[in-house]
Amino acid sequence: MSNQQNPPKIFISYSHDSAEHAARVLRLSDALCAWGFDCHIDQYELAPANWHTWMQSRIKEADFVLVICTEVYCRRFEGRETKSTGVGWEGGIITTELYQRQQDKAAKFIPVVFSADDHEHIPALLQPTHRHQINIETLDDQNPSVTQSSENLYRHLAGMPRAVKPKIGRIIELPPINRRDEVVEVERKPAPPSLILEPPKPQLRHENFVEDLGNGVKLEMIAIPGGSFLMGSEDFTNTKPVHRVTLSPFYIGKFQVTQQQWQAVRGENPSHFKGNNLPVENVSWNDATRFCLKLSEKTGKEYRLPTEAEWEYACLAGSTGKYCFGDDEALLKDYAWYNENSGSKTHPVGEKKPNNWGLYDMHGNVWEWCQDWYDANYYAELSKKGEAVNPQGPANENTRVLRGGSWLNNPLLARAVFRVNNRPAIRDDNFGFRVLCSRPPSS
Repeated sequence: MSNQQNPPKIFISYSHDSAEHAARVLRLSDALCAWGFDCHIDQYELAPANWHTWMQSRIKEADFVLVICTEVYCRRFEGRETKSTGVGWEGGIITTELYQRQQDKAAKFIPVVFSADDHEHIPALLQPTHRHQINIETLDDQNPSVTQSSENLYRHLAGMPRAVKPKIGRIIELPPINRRDEVVEVERKPAPPSLILEPPKPQLRHENFVEDLGNGVKLEMIAIPGGSFLMGSEDFTNTKPVHRVTLSPFYIGKFQVTQQQWQAVRGENPSHFKGNNLPVENVSWNDATRFCLKLSEKTGKEYRLPTEAEWEYACLAGSTGKYCFGDDEALLKDYAWYNENSGSKTHPVGEKKPNNWGLYDMHGNVWEWCQDWYDANYYAELSKKGEAVNPQGPANENTRVLRGGSWLNNPLLARAVFRVNNRPAIRDDNFGFRVLCSRPPSS
């Protein structure tokens, strides 16, 4: 370790799932102390008079916070448990630091799991962060490099890279290649034809594909060409100003994610309206993000929610009107389920007309979560930078974007540009989503 006088301070945040789990956390903490780190957990302390103040000071003073992720921890961290718990307070402190827009802050929170099954229980805010899977049974107090996983954690905390950059050498001077005294004319003869045929170079394909989710369940993905379009509208305060956006090619779900597809990936069904081919609903942004992560693990591709720029571009499919079919609101009934024709419920995906790129239900049926944080003034800030290329939305805010309207809403809310927002942990029976794939399928 580079600085033995001031070893890195480590705080371990965890939930008291069971005595066995607490013992595993204590074993990890003991090993970290043996390796030279200044590690703190509640088991080392007598209960202080003001527990929450103690916890807050430990988290803020720490160089790193190891977040031991389990299903119970994730539920409490994200406030999905009505009973007040210490983890809920810790989650609030961690969330506050992450929301301060300081990128170096996010690096101090390191998710740690004790089994492969717990990767999906990493809180959504920490999912993009580098994580470690540790086998408690193989920890060695004297040698952190006994296993690759423990060595990786040790190097991460100690700031030791796996490889050291070699010393930069002296630039070697080479003679110029255009010296006249060394130019020799050589008769050029045509090369004999080769008898070996070179195989054709692989071409990157951008075409529709179908993902097999098992048990006969399919996920159809539509190839969307890259291009530019005018995003936004002058009709609403939070859609001003109209600005030019350029996007790379991507793949997006032909339909909203159905309950059958959700069950094939997650094994349960949270929906209020039940039916295999109905869109899954009653899902939060956090739920939708976990689905994408699980789908990525299952298929080896990179699935995520679309950004709202990608969503609006895919919805319009070349249209410059209010809807994918133009401005005539009377035609909306042919493309969407909304408050005037839904009968106050969702409907099977794909029953209405698709847009010009073959995407169904981009208007209505259920609201669709997007990847972006929501900021009402984001378009104004983005337009100051000129043409935006693959915009990712604000760095941090409090709510996430929803697009497209639903069975509950009027035609105005179904417009392609209309933006609403809600907290990422909120579920509703008119909240759903569709997936985007950013990595093309292998040829």
